[in-house]
This record gives sequence, structure tokens and C-alpha cells, in this order.
Amino acid sequence: MTFEYKDRYGKKKKYSKTGFPTKKAAQVHATAVQSDLAKGLVVDNTVHTVDELFQQMIKLPGYSPNTIRTYSDTYRKHILPVLGSADIKDLHYPELQGFFTDMSGVGKSAVITSRTVLKGIGNLAIKSGYITSWPIDLVQTSGMNHSRKSAGSSEYLPEADFQLLLSLVSTGRAEFSCGSRGVFLLLGYYLGLRVAEACALQWSDVNFENRTININKQLVYSGLRLADFFIKDNTKTEKSTAILPIPEPLLNSLKEWREYNPYPLVLCMEDGRFMDPKYAGRTIKSKARRLGLYFHPHMLRHTFVTNLVLSGADLKTVSELARHKSASTSLQVYTETSDLRKAQAIARTFEDSSPHLLA
Repeated sequence: MTFEYKDRYGKKKKYSKTGFPTKKAAQVHATAVQSDLAKGLVVDNTVHTVDELFQQMIKLPGYSPNTIRTYSDTYRKHILPVLGSADIKDLHYPELQGFFTDMSGVGKSAVITSRTVLKGIGNLAIKSGYITSWPIDLVQTSGMNHSRKSAGSSEYLPEADFQLLLSLVSTGRAEFSCGSRGVFLLLGYYLGLRVAEACALQWSDVNFENRTININKQLVYSGLRLADFFIKDNTKTEKSTAILPIPEPLLNSLKEWREYNPYPLVLCMEDGRFMDPKYAGRTIKSKARRLGLYFHPHMLRHTFVTNLVLSGADLKTVSELARHKSASTSLQVYTETSDLRKAQAIARTFEDSSPHLLA
């Protein structure tokens, strides 16, 4: 398929592309290109593959080593074999929807990660001027959820449920391991620490006198054996590094745990080695199911932020305590909790009211 056109400066140019499966497909593509030209958009005839864009994307700042490993593993296993060599300009809604439809037998985590990776690739292509839109948000992945999450479950863990889960997780025959997992829950619930941040925390980061905790490192573990885990001296983003005040309940628990744990790491195994976040997560999930609760570790962080919002904290304070890269992330939580906040406001307003219809 070849045709001539004039660019925005009136200069004659030729657009040419081959490899279409049918003549109709070539005509559809030509119509789309000519439509872009009519709108004054720049038409890039260079091939930019999904693989090329993915390699550029993971080199962008802001991705932690664990995130890069997770994205790379999912990309190599699911996206690369199917879409890796495709020109980003040739991928539209039907191709993307077809890709996810074919993932119907794949677990929820892989589907979500694949969608996140493809969204990042598309956004990079738009910013680079290779395409003008990316319909990933239109793609349906319903029916691919293989988790145990029920229809009524949410990402928020009420305090009563948290206390039940904490009690069950913290008790058992392996006292030290149970204690570590209990403190893991506390750090997420009371400070919103990410998994990699909590597992890299050392006692030297905890200032009992000033009641503060220094978040300045993360554990690199994704895709590695336990013996190869290591601590990286930075956090997910620049704003993730912070000194946070320790709430009283957490402070008391940390003091108690410090007397029991002689090792440099706050969370560790009985011999002082790193606690495996994935194993700990699976163990806690199993305990949660016994209580009829839906749980995954990142829920603790979401619950922490939600509780800040429900307590009346302003957006700036929430963003700083949550250490979000962008205030828009905190704003999203405000939006998600609007119904809860309305219900609480009504309850507080009329908590002392006791009308009687019948005398």
C-alpha cells in the first residue's frame, strides 16, 4: 500500500507500508493514516515494535528492581511471544482484546501485570509521538479473575478484621517466624510500608527515643533465591524515602519485638536471614482464608491510606505520609472512600439523636 501526501510544510512525501494479510486490511490502514494527515498529525512510517518500546520503558526512572523483574518475567512469558515483534501502530482494540481473551486460562496476577506493562508501553509510544491513542483501557478482562476474592470484597481491611488476622498470624509453634509475620502486618497497617521496604528495615532505622522510623532502602527479592536476596540503598521513588512518626500501638509492639529479636533486621527468620516476602504473603493469605477474609499484602498500605482519609487528614498530609510519587494517587483514595466518609459524617452528626415515633 503506497500513496503520496503533502506534509505540514507543503513538501511532497510518500507513505508506504506492506505486510497486510488482506487488501481490505491495507485499505483500513490507509484510511486511518489519511485521517491523521487530514488532522495535521505527523505520520511516522518507521516501525516501532512492542519489544523496542518495552526495553525503553523499563529503563525509565521510577521502577524498582523488583518491579522491573516482575514486569520482565511477565513480558517474556506472555507478551513477547505474541506481540513482541508487532509494530505499535498496528495494534488496535481488536488485537489487544484478542490477546487478553487468549489469556483466559492464565492467573489473575499475570493478566493484571500484562495489562499494566502494555499500558506503560502504549503511554510511552504516545509520548514519543508514534501513536495518538492506545485503547488498553477499553479491553475487557472479566472472567479471568482466578483469585479467591469474593464479589463483596474490597481493598480495605477493617480494624476488627485486622486484629483477628494479627492474632491468628502471630501465634503458632514457630514463635519467631510468627512474630516476624505479625510485625510485618503491623508495619503495613500502621505506616503503610511497602513489602520490599518492610523486609529491608533494620533496627538502626528505628529511633525509639524520637518515635520515628527511617524508610530509606528496599529488599530486592523478585525472581531470586533466598540466598541471593539483597538490600538496595534507595526506595521505589525519591518521595518514598522519608522519616515517619511511629504510632503508639506500633511503637509498643516494636519495643516488645526488639527484646525478642537480636538480629539487625526487624523482619527475619529465626537464624537472622531475610524473611521471604512471598512465602510470608502466602502464609498470611492462608490464615486469612481460615477467617473468611480476602487478603493480599498491599491491602495493608491501601488500608493505611484509607484510614488517614477517614480520619479527616488533608490531601497534602495523606500524600506525604503515604509517600506517593504524585498527589493524584492520594486523590484517587479520596474518591474511592467518598461513600464511607459520607456515611461516617452522617453517623457523627446524629450519633446522639434518639427520636421516638410512638409516644
